[in-house]
Amino acid sequence: MGGNVAGVGQRIRAHREARGWTQGDLAKRLGRTQTAVSYWESGQRGLSIDDLVDLAHALGVDGAELLPDRPRRQPVSVLLRAVAEQVDADRLADELERFAVEAQGLPRPERLWDIAPASPRDTADALLEAAGVTAAPVPVERLIAGCGVQILPWKFDNVDGLVVEQNSGAVICFNKSQAETRRRFTLAHELGHHLLRHADSFYVDLSGDLSPNATGEHPGYDWRAERAANEFAANLLMPSRMVRQAFAQTNNVKSLAEQFNVSRAAMGVRLTALRLG
Repeated sequence: MGGNVAGVGQRIRAHREARGWTQGDLAKRLGRTQTAVSYWESGQRGLSIDDLVDLAHALGVDGAELLPDRPRRQPVSVLLRAVAEQVDADRLADELERFAVEAQGLPRPERLWDIAPASPRDTADALLEAAGVTAAPVPVERLIAGCGVQILPWKFDNVDGLVVEQNSGAVICFNKSQAETRRRFTLAHELGHHLLRHADSFYVDLSGDLSPNATGEHPGYDWRAERAANEFAANLLMPSRMVRQAFAQTNNVKSLAEQFNVSRAAMGVRLTALRLG
């Protein structure tokens, strides 16, 4: 569940729709293609200064109105409280706000590696290569610290994990009540949200105990981001090359899970994905 500030593309679309224009209508006024407008609105293509000036003129607005209003963004603690209130969890709202306040005061670890977002697998592989990790179990906490991210354990009733992006740096939380293998996967999962840029302010993974909305999902749930974070975590904790090498020595799922310090269920899924199971 992410906390994103409205981007440039969203603002272009909002002003266009407020005028009752289609993407084609706006494209004609700009002398550009409908595809260009579509790419801008979806965030697939950035805007040059000239593009921004032309758009502002065509839409009849000041250029600043098309830019994200970051300086006036609400504090992360307030945004996290709003998330909890959407699922009627007052106690959770208090805990999330306390967590955000404590997270804000943590020192930021020295960033050793700058990992550019790519596909989940390529991003995980790039981090493993940068850190020189060649054997299991993968030291996920060391990798998180090397990315300049702090870890703050917390005991939540209804949160599996979360990552907050603050001015002082990113902070990842795992639920202290989880088993060790579950904590490791949570840490890798939340690191995936961070490195893959899934949220501007925060990303909360609520547990299944909270009441979902009418669609059967929590408010703001993004299945694409969840699938990508899971894929990143699997590739980080169970790299295909290492798993294949280990599988050549033993095909016992329990032994492999212990070697990689993951759950048997996670290893079973990974072996199936690699067509080894």
